[in-house]
Amino acid sequence: MFDVNSLSQLKDLKKQIEDSKEYGTGIVKGTERRFGFVVLEDEREIFLAPDEMDKVFPGDKVKIQIHSNTEGKVSGELMKVISTPLKTFTGRYVVKGKGHFVEPDLPRFKRWIFIPPAARNKAQNGDYIHCNISRHAYPDAKPQAKVLTVIGNDASPGIEAEYSRYKFQLEQVLPDNWQDDIKAVDLSQRQDFSALNFVTIDAPSTQDMDDALFIEATEQGWQLSVAIADPDAFISENSAVDKEAQRRASSIYMPGHTITMLPEQLSVEHCSLHPEQNRAALICRMDISSEGIISDYQLLEATICSKAKLSYYEVANHLDGQSSEHPQAELLTLLQQASSALLAQRQLANIVGSGRPEFRIRLNEQGKIDSIEPGVKTSAHLLVEECMVAANSCAANFMDQQGLFHGHVGFRPERLEGVRKLIDEQLGLSDIDLESVAGYRQLSHSIEDDKLDFPVRSVLSRMLERGRLYTAPTPHFGMGMERYTTFTSPIRKYSDLLVHRIIKAKLAGKTHTVKEQDLVALQDSLDRARQARWQMEQWLKCQYLQAFKGQELAGTVCQINSNGFTVRLQNNGVEGVVDTRKLKEKYSFDPLRLRLSSKDVVIELDQAVTITIAQLDVKQRSIQFALVNKADAEPSAS
Repeated sequence: MFDVNSLSQLKDLKKQIEDSKEYGTGIVKGTERRFGFVVLEDEREIFLAPDEMDKVFPGDKVKIQIHSNTEGKVSGELMKVISTPLKTFTGRYVVKGKGHFVEPDLPRFKRWIFIPPAARNKAQNGDYIHCNISRHAYPDAKPQAKVLTVIGNDASPGIEAEYSRYKFQLEQVLPDNWQDDIKAVDLSQRQDFSALNFVTIDAPSTQDMDDALFIEATEQGWQLSVAIADPDAFISENSAVDKEAQRRASSIYMPGHTITMLPEQLSVEHCSLHPEQNRAALICRMDISSEGIISDYQLLEATICSKAKLSYYEVANHLDGQSSEHPQAELLTLLQQASSALLAQRQLANIVGSGRPEFRIRLNEQGKIDSIEPGVKTSAHLLVEECMVAANSCAANFMDQQGLFHGHVGFRPERLEGVRKLIDEQLGLSDIDLESVAGYRQLSHSIEDDKLDFPVRSVLSRMLERGRLYTAPTPHFGMGMERYTTFTSPIRKYSDLLVHRIIKAKLAGKTHTVKEQDLVALQDSLDRARQARWQMEQWLKCQYLQAFKGQELAGTVCQINSNGFTVRLQNNGVEGVVDTRKLKEKYSFDPLRLRLSSKDVVIELDQAVTITIAQLDVKQRSIQFALVNKADAEPSAS
């Protein structure tokens, strides 16, 4: 028997041992292999051995005990799973012997999860499925999943779009009585512009029409009115429809499949600016000089009645002189004159970029790619685009110091020193303020592409920050403007709907603010929507390129990093990666000039190359090219 003193000493010893242990809380991070890490709150990464990693999922919040061995290597031992974000997911149904599993389609998730007989929902080997976790991996490393939906298989028409819809949670979630939240609109309380000759110019198949145009000549130039559909007139803030639109963030236009942000009853029926229908609109009315300067503008709530829906190609044929007769000839002529003046002024005072080439995917009856055609911007596309840019610029100015702005804040800070060296070397410029919009405009206007043997403009464009949304006026370097926003697609983009609310509140003498956390969530939703479309298209492109295996294809270098470069095919715009680590010659990377060099070859942006298809991985949505062995590539001119 222990006496009281011995028990006290034992208790103290246990406490000392416990106090000597180190614990931490963090988030599990997976890898491409079986092991993983726990990223602690102090940002340390603690190694998790495969046996420990089998007990958790990437993203789990866990408590671990931290161990150090005699060699100083640190590892973690799981103590507790605090929370797990993994609830539902998509993947592929796998039958291995007598075992049935799901192979999750999740980043850095390299394991199968068992599906017990009662949870299989008649799924077959190879099916794409939507699941939930019915049993967590902790503590015995034996997780289980349940099949919620069998989405289809490789032979199912449109499986690529349907699978993306489940994977990125794009299905609409609305209560059965959501129509009860729709507001009744009193058009009599708005300024009545229904007699004016507004017209829409859009694709023939478009049903959710956001904008319409009207213009009159004035002594100084023109008065242009851009009418934008006003879904906010129908949607109560924080209603079920509003919350669902916020969750989706935008309509998603996948090849052969559209996922609308708003229910079609709103986007196509009540809000869309159909001809001969009175509609609620937010109008930007601009006075434009003959030089393309916007001297004054008004934003106002109104009622319009579009008089016609015109197609881009119909309008372009008239503007380009291919058809002389048109019922709207006078209006179209004035619109072309005003948009040309606006463009000329923007080229002088701001920056007009060429943008990346656009391509249009055509599907066959099985939902697979039949062809990929270059997108053509007609004179009608350019006309509408210029009118929208002008209206958006006015909206940004109207919001003044608080609202929702599209910012593009210039060069990444870590790139500034290199950019200064590059423009001094290539352009002989050393006194430009690269951190101001005015300085960036000066730089952009100084680059004469046809007189340079080095792709300066392309290199500089890869060193810019990504554009994002801000609640305060923020420079837009890409457009050379001190501030910019968009409000011209509120049926399709939730950020534009928010700008409508901000403008309308200000017109009423009130304030509507966007919370920072809502902005972060909106940005995440937009990124998710872009990723959904990209993955769906990449899946289709992997299938499409199977027919081109063995052929030599012409392309252009569009991205470069230390491991290789991306090539965009000239005929169809499909992009794939060339891994220079797999080439015979060794290449060194110049991060300042974004250039890969071997003993005999230089790879630069915008360079023409010839490739073949090396590998197409539908599962990873990955396209790998191989450089045709013409000394690995044609030497660059520089």
